[in-house]
Amino acid sequence: MMKCSENIVGDLLRLRQENQSTALVTLISNRGSAPRPLGSQMAVAEDGRYAGHLTGGCAESVIVSEAIAAMKAGANRILLLGAGSPYLDIRLPCGAAIELHIDVGITDSMALGVAESLGARVPLALDTELDSRRHHWVTSPDQALAENTFRRWYLPPRRLLIAGKGPNTPALARIAAASDYEVVVMSPDSSTLDACSGEGIEIRKLEHPGVFHCPPTDPWTAAVLLFHEHEWESRILATLLKRDCFYLGALGSRKTHDQRIEQLLGMGFNEEVSNIHGPVGLDINAKTPAEIAISILAEMTSAYRSSAQPIFQHSRG
Repeated sequence: MMKCSENIVGDLLRLRQENQSTALVTLISNRGSAPRPLGSQMAVAEDGRYAGHLTGGCAESVIVSEAIAAMKAGANRILLLGAGSPYLDIRLPCGAAIELHIDVGITDSMALGVAESLGARVPLALDTELDSRRHHWVTSPDQALAENTFRRWYLPPRRLLIAGKGPNTPALARIAAASDYEVVVMSPDSSTLDACSGEGIEIRKLEHPGVFHCPPTDPWTAAVLLFHEHEWESRILATLLKRDCFYLGALGSRKTHDQRIEQLLGMGFNEEVSNIHGPVGLDINAKTPAEIAISILAEMTSAYRSSAQPIFQHSRG
C-alpha cells in the first residue's frame, strides 16, 4: 500500500477487517523543509503493510518497524527522524527533522466515527492528549485545544461536478479522479459519458438545456462547465451560483465569458458572477485536452488551498 491521501482512515479500517492490529502514525512537528504537511498520516498493520507516507520514501521502513514495535508493546511512542535522531543513517532534506506520534490506541469506534462523518460529508476532528493518551471528538473549529494535545481534522473528500461535452470532459474527469476527487460527469452526449465511465466517476445524462437537477454541493465541491454549445450553460450556472462551491469555472474565450456574464446579469445576478473562473484554468498556453485538464485542476487546487481550513493544530505543554 502506498496510497497518499489526506484521509487514510478507510485503509486503517480495511486492515482491521483482516484481523490486523494497527497503528495510526501522525506527523506532529517538523524543523526545516519536510516532504509532507503537518497532520499527514500513515496506517500501519502488524504484518508490515501500510497506507500513506510521511517522508519521500527514505524512512517509511523505519516508521513501519517502530509502529510494529509500539503495537507489540501496547504503548504509544514519539519517533524523531532527521537531525538529532538516533537513526543516524536517515537524512532528511536540508538538515530537516520530523516528529511522529505513533498511536496504538485508536479504537474501532473512533475509526468508524471518522468514516461515517466523511460519508455524510461532515467535518470531524479527533483531539489526542499526548500525556494521558485520551481522545476527544471535536466538531467546532472554535473549540479550545487543551495543553499538550494535537487536533487532526478529517474533511470531506473533494468533489468535482463536470457538465460538458467533448474530449475535455473525460480528460478532466480522469485526472480529477486520480487526484482523489469524487467526480460526477453530466452530459447530453452519450459518447462523452461512455468515455468518462470508470472507477471513481459517476455519470448522469442531461436531457434538456432548460432542466438541470444539480447534485448536492458543499464547501468541498468544485464545478466546471466544458460546453462549446453554450445554450446548456445558463440554467446550470444560474443553479450553481446559488450553491456552495469552492470553485466554479466555465470553458470559453474571454469574449464568450463576457457574454456569459452579461447574460447572467440580465437574469438578476449581481457581484456573485465574479466567482466564475473564465476562461477556466490557469494560463499555461494549454492546447490539448490533457493540458487543459491540468490547467483546470491546478487552478482548482489553488482555490481550494487558499480557502481550506488547516487540518492540524498542536498545543505543546
